[in-house]
Amino acid sequence: MHKLFFLAVAALSTSAITAQCNELFISEYIEGWSNNKAIEVFNPTGSAVDLSDYRLERYSNGATAAEDNQKVELSGTIESGQAMVFVLDKQDPDGVDFEAPVWDELAEVADVWLCPVYEENNTMYFNGNDAMVLRKISTNSPVDIFGRVGEDPGSAGWDEVTQNHTLVRKAEVTGGDTDAINEFDVFAEWDSLLVNTFDQLGSHTCDCVTSVIEEDRAELSTFPNPFVNQLDVTMSTPMREVIIRNMAGVEVRRMGANSAVRLSLNMSDVATGAYLIEILTADGRSFFRKAVKH
Repeated sequence: MHKLFFLAVAALSTSAITAQCNELFISEYIEGWSNNKAIEVFNPTGSAVDLSDYRLERYSNGATAAEDNQKVELSGTIESGQAMVFVLDKQDPDGVDFEAPVWDELAEVADVWLCPVYEENNTMYFNGNDAMVLRKISTNSPVDIFGRVGEDPGSAGWDEVTQNHTLVRKAEVTGGDTDAINEFDVFAEWDSLLVNTFDQLGSHTCDCVTSVIEEDRAELSTFPNPFVNQLDVTMSTPMREVIIRNMAGVEVRRMGANSAVRLSLNMSDVATGAYLIEILTADGRSFFRKAVKH
């Protein structure tokens, strides 16, 4: 979640794409070596979107249905014009083989870690041979589909493009593919990059966007970072609320700020690891910063 955008409606003549700048879609697909797997979701709309109404689903090897442990409900909020990066939760630096950690370059841009235990949930264990669906729960409808549900990618010939590749949605794509059975034309909507390419994660260029403005992170300061037991949060504008989530998106703390511009947070009772700090300001804006507890 690294950039904010001003949005405008853009037209695109593609029958499979029905939503135009008004719904979330998958903007990047990472199928790298070992456990380097990530999905980036982009919000092209003019408003923040609550992710609790969405889930990712994996349709394995041409399956027509996703098993319960191939679906993962999302959490958090994607602000207007922001991208959120979901990464397979493999972080043990001493892990080997099936538990090998994702590369540092990918870990550094992760917003949310998902599905660490295969038997419990293997949604993020795709290998370029599965269809991935971003579904809106309230309407039980797909808002974007990567691949073709019910089709073996090997027989279709697109596994050679999706396996061991990074795929980035083309700028002219302004909405998701909602047709589960239409032909999956990779090159019509995606740019294919070399395996283990991570440098475009965290932001997305889209024709919904007329100009790009860097997120104003200078207004938010966290110190020290990394921290041990206490974390000081300073804003140049009054704060309304502070929300702290772990990297799985689970809220661990929420507190009112009563228009303060500086807070000292006692974090002695939370586990070591990375956290996403969300600051809601008195004037209605949201700011984000990652902080690590040692």
